[in-house]
Amino acid sequence: MTQPSPPERLLPTKSRLPLKMTQWVGCSVVCGLGIALIATNPKQESYTEFATQTVSRFLIRDLCRANDQTPKLFDTLLKDSCQAFMQQGKTEIRAFIAHNTERQDFFLFSLYTTEFPIRPLRVLGIGNQFFLIS
Repeated sequence: MTQPSPPERLLPTKSRLPLKMTQWVGCSVVCGLGIALIATNPKQESYTEFATQTVSRFLIRDLCRANDQTPKLFDTLLKDSCQAFMQQGKTEIRAFIAHNTERQDFFLFSLYTTEFPIRPLRVLGIGNQFFLIS
């Protein structure tokens, strides 16, 4: 009679080496990614600049566009004046955002909430990037 093959747990440790190596590599990758995310967690100043540019862009797009009923003569004048006004107002927009923003720092990423009169602006900051949530 032949003996049955030994169960896998009795195999020599040499065959387990690739599994341990894979675990070490996986752990190293996860730790490296965590360190990279901590190092690139955006700061409040970066968010303020991002939000100022985003809000200004939305305001220029929504407030400075001409109506269908606006005469063509005033169309260009309205757009140019509105855009110039919005560029000058960036300082006030920046101050409003800085004063009305709450940052929740989770080390790997940050959540920013800016309270506007209409609705709050929520943004995820991770890896030196910002993503609008709502």
